[in-house]
Amino acid sequence: MKIDLHVHSKEISACGKLSVEEVIDLYAAAGYDGIVLTNHFNNETADRLEKEGIKDFEEFYYTVFRKAGAYGAQKGVLVFNGYEIRFDGSSNDYLVYGMDRETAGEYRRFFRMTAEEFGAVARDKGFLFYQAHPFRKGMKIVDPACLFGLEVKNTHPRHDSRNDIALLWAEKFGLHKIGGSDCHQKQDAAGSGIVTGRVVKCMEDLVAVLRDGDYSII
Repeated sequence: MKIDLHVHSKEISACGKLSVEEVIDLYAAAGYDGIVLTNHFNNETADRLEKEGIKDFEEFYYTVFRKAGAYGAQKGVLVFNGYEIRFDGSSNDYLVYGMDRETAGEYRRFFRMTAEEFGAVARDKGFLFYQAHPFRKGMKIVDPACLFGLEVKNTHPRHDSRNDIALLWAEKFGLHKIGGSDCHQKQDAAGSGIVTGRVVKCMEDLVAVLRDGDYSII
């Protein structure tokens, strides 16, 4: 199965140019079996949506995911719910897989945390916490011990993510490695992701594949 682990849509991510339907059409055409919607999950996004009348950020986030899932079912593309979280006072981005809705509902508290503090929550709750494009301009190194892994292949065409350095860093500290397209626009789609020989039907299956390292990076 081919799954892109890093995909945005315009319903939530301000920099996204594609609706969930447009995203799914692109991935269906590219022969992908699934995508993870990792829209921006931070105070800036929550505040912007609140000004637009969205009072419950997490509920709206999940509503967009359900809409994508329903459309994906029609097109033969599985849609999984992930998060690209950013903490207050930092420009770093992190990818989160397997965080349950109850935990995600505490988003305002999480946004005030450091990566080290959130990493401890992830370990306690059993979900996976990766730094996205860790060597892109503006990013800062964090203690590798707080992370499950690194995004070592990010194919966003308008940024230099210095994937070669990210790969070396992950190998140096024994971190799990993933790839994703960081899709925001049509030309970004299907740039990377993972391929696994296992059947993935739900986020629990995907977390198990990622935890076991039973995949290769596209």
